[in-house]
Amino acid sequence: SWWQPSGLVSQPRRVAITFDDVPLTGSPHARCDADVLERLTNRLVGQIEALGIPATGLVVESRMCKALRPTVLPRLLRVWIEAGLDLGNHTFSHPDLNDTPPEAYKADIVKGEATVRSVLEASGMELRYFRYPMLHAGASVRTKVAIETFLVERGYTIAPVTIDNQEWVFAAVYSRARQRRDSATARRISEAYLSHMDEAFHFYERLSLDLLGYELPQVLLLHANELNADLLGELAGLLEGRGYRFISLDEALEDPAYRRPDEYVGRRGLSWLQRWAVAEDLDIPPEPREPAWVAELFRTY
Repeated sequence: SWWQPSGLVSQPRRVAITFDDVPLTGSPHARCDADVLERLTNRLVGQIEALGIPATGLVVESRMCKALRPTVLPRLLRVWIEAGLDLGNHTFSHPDLNDTPPEAYKADIVKGEATVRSVLEASGMELRYFRYPMLHAGASVRTKVAIETFLVERGYTIAPVTIDNQEWVFAAVYSRARQRRDSATARRISEAYLSHMDEAFHFYERLSLDLLGYELPQVLLLHANELNADLLGELAGLLEGRGYRFISLDEALEDPAYRRPDEYVGRRGLSWLQRWAVAEDLDIPPEPREPAWVAELFRTY
């Protein structure tokens, strides 16, 4: 079975780290608080820069309340640019393509371009990357082709994900614990999060070996949130312990595996490794999930 260790490891392993929902998600209290938004952005980006991670952030303007967008949002996006990082478009309002008519979805993509494009161009950069919210890329062939064609016409490269995970669940309960000053729960969530990420990397490393015969340069999905503002250094240490070095999304996508077509059509938000595997009718076990007690906290805490 592919999920059993085989001893085949490509060294050094490589991973591009991407952050969805820039400037910040998972902290509802911060959406209209410029001081909190700036503090958390500076903490997260400061860690990315200190760790030497050439990250890409995918922007969702509606994560910030309307009153702050004209002034605070450009300032926060410039923090990413001035740290030598890249930015892409993750739509304006994070709509679900499974439930959004293609024309409305296209309009939301265009609306989501305005601020990030102007900030990038002011620094001599181009807006190149787009990522689907929830990794939902079309539940029908017609919708999938319509949106992919639209993205190509607007000059986008789709930002794939090979290592998907439940980080967003951990982030939500971690933020609640911090709000309540419940340090014991926050610490327990932190430890479970890092363990989950270790499991997720093992799972997708094995899937890459089984599907491709080697470990491709991975693309990790994270989010701009309080959890990563606090724990990115520990996560980076975990990945370095697994033999990874950090590369840009540009460098990762140079691998020929990323030229494989994405033929998955359906409602699930899958990693690209899973999409390719489904297209080849490969039988794979379910990906790692959060522990039951974290799922319960997510529902009730």
